[in-house]
Amino acid sequence: MCTLQGPVICPTACVKQECVLAAHLKGNLNSNSNSLKNRFLGLAKQNYWARNFTGSSLKLSSRHMRLGVRCSSSMSSNNGSMAENFSENDEDYVNSSIVEAVEVKRGADGFSIIMRDGRQIKCVHNNPDGGQLPECAPTPAIVLKMEDGSDLLLPMIVLEMPSAMLMAAVRNVKVPRPTVYQILKDMIEKMGYEVNLVRVTRRVHEAYLAQLYLNKIGDETQRVSFDLRPSDAINIAVRCKVPIQVNKHLAFCDGVRIIGDNSKLSSRNSCSGMVKELDRPDGKPCFPTKEFDLVRNMTVAVDEERYVDAAQWRDELNQLRSQRRDQTKQV
Repeated sequence: MCTLQGPVICPTACVKQECVLAAHLKGNLNSNSNSLKNRFLGLAKQNYWARNFTGSSLKLSSRHMRLGVRCSSSMSSNNGSMAENFSENDEDYVNSSIVEAVEVKRGADGFSIIMRDGRQIKCVHNNPDGGQLPECAPTPAIVLKMEDGSDLLLPMIVLEMPSAMLMAAVRNVKVPRPTVYQILKDMIEKMGYEVNLVRVTRRVHEAYLAQLYLNKIGDETQRVSFDLRPSDAINIAVRCKVPIQVNKHLAFCDGVRIIGDNSKLSSRNSCSGMVKELDRPDGKPCFPTKEFDLVRNMTVAVDEERYVDAAQWRDELNQLRSQRRDQTKQV
């Protein structure tokens, strides 16, 4: 995918206080670990800025192996920390819903989105000059559908665990232990804040960025925002039942369109949790039930740090999805 040209349609906060902390990393980073962390649309080996949930940002340099931590805050004339002024009805952003997709792939036959039930939906890029997903095997992804009548889809390659946890959340799959996203939601509420909105704001090189907006309960003038990975922000949005918005310019440049009839596309609104396509029994083996059981078992194993078991459940899940894809092709 290529880098967006021109100004990014995303206002930035006015930073009045800033502190910088730099430290040298000892030893070499594990290449497999780097490969796992940099799967946002083939993240190039370049210096880049990545934000974490605490509002800090990390600058990684593979040449100098230096870690720089930059902390910033924006203070209002009143007491308390404030985020930049924003409106939920900002014309630069469009509301979106979550498509019940589990993987995306791009090969010689074009670009496809693999749905939860095993169906493959052929797509074409909306803007030939915009971002292009590199050729890849089926890869875990989160797909957002624009709700402005354009029918644009924004696919984002993510790690397997956030994708599985998102599908479990939108389908109300119960897990015996709270996930990290449920814990974050509880922490926000305990501190007297509530989640107001999530936005996918821009792309830096090959990595998408998102913002999580909070406001003080009982005083909406006190707002704070955090930069997160979209996979984390969207998981939190679903659990807090708040809108997910996407930058219009980003959706136009990086979005894809379905080839043919898109009436069978199943998606969920993060606010209501309602499915736009009703499930109907057809007398066939219940693939979703088996898939949910495997996703639940894998999530529980990770929460309990039983990583060998989690890898086994992951392999069984991949095998089940592969069998489903083969059955769909035969039909």
